[in-house]
Amino acid sequence: MRKLYLTTILISMFAVCQFFICIELQGSETIPDNDKNSDINASAQGPTIFFENPDFNFGQIFKGQKIEHIYKFENRGNNVLNIGKVNTSCGCTAAILTSNTIPPGKTGEIRAIFSSGSFTGNVTKSISVISNDPDHPRYNLTISGEIIEDVSIKPRNIDFGSVHLGEKTDKTVTIKSQTEPDFKIKKIIPSKPFISASIAEEENGEYVIKVELENNPEIGRFSGGIHLETNSQMQEKVNIPFFGEIVGDITTYPNKIYYGFVTKGKELSQKLYVKVNKSNINISSIKTFPDYVSAKIIENLETNNPHYLIEVKLHSEAAIGKINGALELYTNSKIQPVIRIPIIGEIEEG
Repeated sequence: MRKLYLTTILISMFAVCQFFICIELQGSETIPDNDKNSDINASAQGPTIFFENPDFNFGQIFKGQKIEHIYKFENRGNNVLNIGKVNTSCGCTAAILTSNTIPPGKTGEIRAIFSSGSFTGNVTKSISVISNDPDHPRYNLTISGEIIEDVSIKPRNIDFGSVHLGEKTDKTVTIKSQTEPDFKIKKIIPSKPFISASIAEEENGEYVIKVELENNPEIGRFSGGIHLETNSQMQEKVNIPFFGEIVGDITTYPNKIYYGFVTKGKELSQKLYVKVNKSNINISSIKTFPDYVSAKIIENLETNNPHYLIEVKLHSEAAIGKINGALELYTNSKIQPVIRIPIIGEIEEG
């Protein structure tokens, strides 16, 4: 009996051991030897581009200066990395210094040159590196910083506003250098013949420039710049923008009547606002052509804000094709006896 008892115990222990061995073997089958690297990123099986510092901040530079920076990269994959293109946004250029083909584990360099040009304030520009990296086919780099001006201009531009035809007006601008103790303005060149500019005051390197709007014979908006040449090492040339509008006795808004594309047989109306800039000026009559366009005054206000509101109607009998017409305002103004407003658009088949 004792032998039988011992035999039973040994058989049971053997069965338990077999059970645990079976479990262990089954578990090992869930992770076969050839899948030990299955958790490795699939991109490692191909080329992998890597930049240690893809974003470069140059801090502060003066307007007109250039910055050069070299981006270093590595191929961390196990296949050859091919750089196809390096594209840049406005203001910078980039070129590959090393080969376009980078073997696994090797490094390369891209040189970027940023030209501040006319930029001011905080700027951020981007560089796109196009490669055969499946996970990063377009890798974005940035170059950023702040661009400051050596030559300080207050105000930064000159707004003459609305000036009546024949009138004169002037503005002043203060200019100084932030780095040049013996700052000098060597030359002042306005871009328009009806604008003059000269030094009104100068004290300790700070200049006051007087900019005058003289007689401009043309009605309408104008713009340009005052070009300065200085002895600043950082900013030898400076441009001060100016703009404004010369108005006559009458100003019209808009300056043309546009109907766009109109289906034949459809009637449309547009409004013309006529501002009266001088007292005792009025509209004596209105003419329109072609004959399928008509106009009438629907509002005439003579006090506070003297103006006319004119309705310009395109009638249904308009022929198919382009509209090349006009509205003419006849006034008692000596400088604007007739004001011609173009009428344009196109009539289409329904």
